[in-house]
Parts: sequence; structure tokens; C-alpha cells
Amino acid sequence: MDRPPVETRLVCGFLDAGKTTYIQDCIRSDYFHKYGSTLILATESGEAEYDADALLAYRAKAVYWEGSEDLAAFCLRQLAEHEPDRVYVELNAMREGAMSQLPPDLRITAVTTLVDFSTLDLYLKNFRTQLSEMIRTSETVIFRGCASKELLAPYSQVFRLLNRRAVYLRQDPMGYHERAFDIFVPFDLARDELEIDKDGFLPFFLDASEHPEHYEGKTLRFSSPLEVRGVIAGRTVMTCCMADIQFMGFPLEQAEERKGWIRLTATGGVASDTYGGKRLLLKPLELVPGKPPEELILNAI
Repeated sequence: MDRPPVETRLVCGFLDAGKTTYIQDCIRSDYFHKYGSTLILATESGEAEYDADALLAYRAKAVYWEGSEDLAAFCLRQLAEHEPDRVYVELNAMREGAMSQLPPDLRITAVTTLVDFSTLDLYLKNFRTQLSEMIRTSETVIFRGCASKELLAPYSQVFRLLNRRAVYLRQDPMGYHERAFDIFVPFDLARDELEIDKDGFLPFFLDASEHPEHYEGKTLRFSSPLEVRGVIAGRTVMTCCMADIQFMGFPLEQAEERKGWIRLTATGGVASDTYGGKRLLLKPLELVPGKPPEELILNAI
């Protein structure tokens, strides 16, 4: 009889991001070992090594993929040999396409990405595509070794645009965890009328995506032109590189479908989206054609 897919937790990161330590800490801090066995599928050998004797006490075992065998075949062979009740996959982000090679026998239930703060700038500059691919698939992103939340502030916008659903945490050198990013908007939310310029659009978009109620009933004056695609008014944003460009905006209430640039003053409303969540709705007070701005694409970095 075929076994059902095995619950699998995926832990991603670049070399020496702390994946091995994180997985060992997870195994030691829960009680799963009392009810079943855990198999760790490691796709690299980093600075830290798994403590085989310590893992044995928790009914866990680590096996290593050397790269000579097809990754899916390796995973299936190890599942057949060890018959685990739960699996951790330690995945190096530099192995392009590795996540898509994992067999369906691994039922991924959680994806965590670890980022070493000391090398963050290096990877953003040189391996931005690989980094963004990791972030987009993650439920949780942990910045390790960051001494203060203020040091992460310059990275808030780009990461939150890459994945607005992820939970971002800061882990300081002593192991303390807290929320990595505070919400910041360059205007006073206590006011009834808000002016949103070009530089304020991305902070506005992020805050309104998470908290549309902040803008309900307020008059929103967009001093920089917005692009309309269909009934969505917004801007085109580059979050990673030229290959990673997205159109980000909000629906216009009772608007005819159109294409082009507009000047917009609107009242903020809150509506339900197709998934039952809340979304900001722009109710036009003044909508006139406008000229395209000099910068057609906003850079999130």
C-alpha cells in the first residue's frame, strides 16, 4: 500500500545562513519525537554539522545529498529506506530550481528562509534573483545576527513588496526574536486628507494592503500621476531586477475600464476581495487624464 505524502518543512538560505542550527533547535524544542521519527534531507555541508548522537535521542537522522544523484530520486530513496513520519529539507538557495525538483511525496507544510544579516548586502547586490525566489515562497523569514531593528529599516520596503504575506523576524546575536519591520508611512494618518507623492506611493501601497481601514473615509490626493490598467490604478514597481517587475495598485469604484495615466483624488473605502479579505477601494472625487511621469517604473530598492 502506498504511503501518503510525508509532512515536510522546508528551510532555505545561502551557505552558512544557520539552517543546520535552526533545524536542530526546532527538533529539540518540540515533542514530535514522542510520536514519530524525523528525517533531515540536507542538500549541502555547511560550517555547522548535525550532531548525530543528539539527533538520535530525538528519533531524528540527517542524510546528505552529494549532487551526483537526481534530487527527486535521492529523496524517494531516503523516504523508502527510513520511512519517516516527518521531514526537514535543508535547501541551499544557490541550487537553482532545487525546490521544483522535490517529489510530491514530500508534502511541504511550512517554508522558512534564514538570512545572515552580515552578508545581506552581498547577496542583494550579486544574487538578488536567488534571494527573491526564496523570499516569495516563504511563510517566515528570519534575519539572523542583526544587532538592532533600525539596521533592517532600509530593507523593509523591498522585502515586504517581494512577499507581503510573510512574517519577518529579527534574531539578534543573543537569540532574541522580534518583528523585523515596523510600518512607516511619510504622512500623518490622523489627518482626514492625505497627499501621496511619488516617493510616498510604495509606503502607502504596503500599509494600505495590510491595513485598508487606515484610509477608510479619508481624502487621498495623488500628486504624482497614476497608471490605470482596466479598473486598477497604481504604479509599475521593480522589486528585484528588470525581470521582476509588477504592477501594484487598487481598484477604482464604478470606473470604466481604461488604459493610460490619470490625476486622481479619491475617497478611501474598504471592500471584500475574491478571497473574502479586505482591500482598499478608491472612490474617485476627481479623475482627469494626466501625462506620464519621467520615471515610469518605481524602484523598490
